[in-house]
Amino acid sequence: MPAPDLAEDLAQDLADAAGALDLAAGLVDQALGHLAATGSADDDQVVAYDLAHAAAAVECGRAMVEYGAHGPDEARLACAFVADAVAELGARLIGREAAWGVDAAALAEAAPLVERHRDPAVLAELAGADAPLHLDADFDLVRETFGRFADDKIAPVAEEIHRRNDDIPESVIAGLAELGGFGLSVPEEYGGFAAGGESDYLGMVVATEE
Repeated sequence: MPAPDLAEDLAQDLADAAGALDLAAGLVDQALGHLAATGSADDDQVVAYDLAHAAAAVECGRAMVEYGAHGPDEARLACAFVADAVAELGARLIGREAAWGVDAAALAEAAPLVERHRDPAVLAELAGADAPLHLDADFDLVRETFGRFADDKIAPVAEEIHRRNDDIPESVIAGLAELGGFGLSVPEEYGGFAAGGESDYLGMVVATEE
């Protein structure tokens, strides 16, 4: 349980992170409107690519802020993610303000949050954080199953494979197939496990991360 002052600081930081995402979302929406009015995804592929990444980062950031409400470690991770997403958005934007049709100064209000949570010392402390994932029972089972496989079968050979640029051993491929790893994105009607909902994507993310 964090101290009261620390809890208040983290709550404020989460609120600031949500505000920073609102700024970023508004900027991305404005840039999308400018692209739609003055160009096209085909003719302005660099801008469209950057905006797609920025929009995805905003949505991921919103999910992280929800995750951050679970506890202090979760809040720190969420704020670090949002700070990095806003910083990356700024890096994509600077020098391309005219192409985006926005002013980079629109992100200035988020600068204090970015400075606090991109501090190398703050990030170094997060390296040891062991925040729970808050998965439901089914996804926790996926995590445990693929995590155990990764520890037992992949970790012992991974370094050598990378060093020699070898093919992935058949034993690893066969093991993943036996676990159903290759069916996570295949619809049920074709023999896979994907039922057509958002949970399909989360299952793939959990397994891939492990």
